[in-house]
Amino acid sequence: MSKRAAVINDLSSFGSCSLTAYIAVLSALGVQPCPLPTAVLSAQSEFPVFYRRDLTADMPLFLDAWQAENERFDAICTGYFSDSRQIDTALRLINDFRTKNSLVIIDPVMGDEGSFYPAFDGEICKKMRSLAAKADILLPNLTELCFLSDADYAAVISKSDPMPMIEDLAKPFAESGGVVVTGIHIDDSICNLAICGNETRCIARKRIGERFSGTGDLFSAVISGCVVNGKSLFDAAEAAADFVCSAIDETVKKPHDPLYGVRFEQILNQLTEVKHYASN
Repeated sequence: MSKRAAVINDLSSFGSCSLTAYIAVLSALGVQPCPLPTAVLSAQSEFPVFYRRDLTADMPLFLDAWQAENERFDAICTGYFSDSRQIDTALRLINDFRTKNSLVIIDPVMGDEGSFYPAFDGEICKKMRSLAAKADILLPNLTELCFLSDADYAAVISKSDPMPMIEDLAKPFAESGGVVVTGIHIDDSICNLAICGNETRCIARKRIGERFSGTGDLFSAVISGCVVNGKSLFDAAEAAADFVCSAIDETVKKPHDPLYGVRFEQILNQLTEVKHYASN
């Protein structure tokens, strides 16, 4: 029987992100994705025009049905919440469905470049701290790490070498498992700072092109699938960085609109080798 991951995230028709990314990547890595949608969108929310259907009221009904069937998961993964009340449902999922062997992987989606995403505020940050405390693996970007730590983002990035301060902010979140701080801009590279136990690694790749929709979701999905399959957090982060870079390389070969995300579908076969390595 394949391993199973409950995935809380939105479903966007366009943007190659969120559940679209998670379902494809986890499936390629041999992990069955079990989606719990937070919202259904006609396109990811950076599009000038989009329709969104919030599913806050429906989410507990999923859990009721899963409990009636006595379902269990090898991993519980969370991403975008369209309403802060949905975090209460995520906490219920963790409390009621977590086993001693399951992993809780939290991507605390709240903002980027020092600011909250539209409609997010300190209230969702307060609840996100409660959720982050449940994580075996936490996957914030630098902005989200600052929000969770109540740190000044501008002060962090103003330093000539911000990495020691970022490491100090991240270490408390690694005490119960591991943390990967994503999307740290260092010169012409993107660094992902991974901490597990007493070891810290900076996993850097050369920056390619502009900012694309969905790359954070792809990164989190690859890490989730790899660690569920037994890969170390550091090896999982390396695999995730390689996959995202390959997806961007594939995308920039032709004219593209970054709102539509990256063309990762053409390179999903690369995860077959990753899966084989993780299984042995």
